[in-house]
Amino acid sequence: MEENRFTVKCAGLIITMLISHVLTFAQSAKEVEADTLVARQDYAGALSIYNTIIEKSQPETEEEYQLYYKRAVCHYGLENFDEALKDINKVIEKYPQPQAKLLRAYVLQELGNYEEQLEDIDELVSLNPDGPELLQWRASVLMEMGKYKEAQKDIRKVLSSQSSPELKSYLGLTYYYQDNADSALIIFDEVIKETPRFVQSYLYAASLCLDEEVHKLALEYINKGLQVEPSNLTLLFYKGIALVGTGQEKEGCRCLTKAFEGGVDDVADYLKEYCYSSQ
Repeated sequence: MEENRFTVKCAGLIITMLISHVLTFAQSAKEVEADTLVARQDYAGALSIYNTIIEKSQPETEEEYQLYYKRAVCHYGLENFDEALKDINKVIEKYPQPQAKLLRAYVLQELGNYEEQLEDIDELVSLNPDGPELLQWRASVLMEMGKYKEAQKDIRKVLSSQSSPELKSYLGLTYYYQDNADSALIIFDEVIKETPRFVQSYLYAASLCLDEEVHKLALEYINKGLQVEPSNLTLLFYKGIALVGTGQEKEGCRCLTKAFEGGVDDVADYLKEYCYSSQ
């Protein structure tokens, strides 16, 4: 089964919001220059200027404290997550604001601190209870934490207002991670029926079947998926495993070899176990 995680679709939008917030509080000419560099994603250049301004000005007012927020955005962009957390905490401790909590949630995500990240997201959701991006983000964090039933609530709430084969597939994953493979397959089948060209649902269903060692059923999902996307190397990899599992070693090894040659490195161990050892 694939990794217990899904990408927050609003990530690009939220990063744009973070940068837009930087541009809202321009003051001195040097600060305007730094803000412009942030907008161009030249975080290193902007960071150098913000450092100089902060050293000289020693921010006190709420508006001045935006310098720490701006510097945190730079550190985040440069993947200096510990430094970003220090700056954004300064802002939140003295002048708490939703935008700062949003940035901190992203920083905490990168640091793998899901408990505190969830606290910030919960607060953001309380301000916008029906915001689908935030609900989906919270669901992803809950899944990372293994809180699948809680994740289901957020996913279902989003699905009640919008159709998304990807999100519905994640709902199926939550059931599988709770050892309820039958319910998961029912949901994957629904997604396939509703959106037959969404390849990911075939991958999830096939992966589940392989994990359960139901190789014939896995082949059914794999072959249907390959009809939609014949060049999908992951499906070809799965097909090799399923064929070997049904006693069709020669054809299975052919698929595994083709997937490996296509760049799927995870195939190597299967080739060694099922194919090369018999030669």
